[in-house]
Amino acid sequence: MARPLHDIRHVAAQFTCAGTLTDVAPWGSGHINDTYVATYSSGGAVRRFIHQRINHDIFRDPVSMMENIARVTEHLQRKLEGEADAEGEALALVPTRDGANHYVDRAGNYWRTYRMIEGARSYDTVQTELARFIMTVEPFIW
Repeated sequence: MARPLHDIRHVAAQFTCAGTLTDVAPWGSGHINDTYVATYSSGGAVRRFIHQRINHDIFRDPVSMMENIARVTEHLQRKLEGEADAEGEALALVPTRDGANHYVDRAGNYWRTYRMIEGARSYDTVQTELARFIMTVEPFIW
């Protein structure tokens, strides 16, 4: 199925990503949300961010979901303060220009932006029996 067309440059401009947007392209193989990787340059440095449209047909209360994600990511960032590679260890939301944790476009789509964790991988399916076991018991550990 083809991805819907979104004005990603307009969406990207709503978030506080430092630098000039130089490239944006669809990212990953997910089938629930629409995900894009955006490249920004600033003073010779290049940085990538993930802009993601939240499928509000699946996630019926995106505002509450984003409040929860913000709580968790802020907690993780506090725990990692002072670590050598804190930015590469946990997701971090990028706020909108007005300080919110998400943006709603003219069509009513909800968007969020994360700093890209370079080298991170995600999987569409469980790869090993150990991972399957961890996914089964992990919710009960916390």
